[in-house]
Amino acid sequence: MNWEYKTIPVQVAPAQIDAEEADNILNKLGAQGWELFSVSPLLADGETCCLVHHFRRPAERERRAGFHA
Repeated sequence: MNWEYKTIPVQVAPAQIDAEEADNILNKLGAQGWELFSVSPLLADGETCCLVHHFRRPAERERRAGFHA
């Protein structure tokens, strides 16, 4: 299976994560077929400054004239 990927970095500030907004964004991406499969923290001076969200979904197969999948 081939995959299509999307990476979304999110800047983090202490105590400023809006859970409802995060849910809305994740639900919108899920409705588009994206699956969150990993979150990676980025550190600066020993502090997490950014969370990188990695999404994937099955890639649409390229169709060629005369052939059926």
